[in-house]
Amino acid sequence: MSRTRPATGTRAFKVTVWRTFLQVQHDVLGEIEKELAERHRLSVSEFDTLVNIPLGGIRLRELKKQVVLTQGAVSRLCDRLADRGLVCRSPVADDARGATIRLTGAGRKLIRSAARTNAEVVERMFADRLSQAQLESLHEILAQLHTGDHSKGCEPIR
Repeated sequence: MSRTRPATGTRAFKVTVWRTFLQVQHDVLGEIEKELAERHRLSVSEFDTLVNIPLGGIRLRELKKQVVLTQGAVSRLCDRLADRGLVCRSPVADDARGATIRLTGAGRKLIRSAARTNAEVVERMFADRLSQAQLESLHEILAQLHTGDHSKGCEPIR
């Protein structure tokens, strides 16, 4: 039995569009997760954390606002990344409980390589399947829906 597309403008159509969006996101994210694990021994959460650490470092409490993890999870993840030599944690002079997280040389090298892998997967699984006009339209639509600015404090990966 084949599914028919609900009539445009109906609640069922809106939910179908949303579900399709989620399925595409799931497929692309799944491929990113697979490639990051195979090529770089990184989880998506580790990649997300590393990519959100600017070159000059970031306070742990600010990093927690950038990534999609709980406060405790970010702290534990940073500990694991430090154990792997990818970040270093240093105390903040005026805050006994505060810490600054910085990428190490190994962390910068890994994140540059992992960012290329991420971009390759995004192009292959998503962007290259759309025309330039479709990408531009989608960008405008998503920018209209986006309510937060998660790019503050981040510098481009070089």
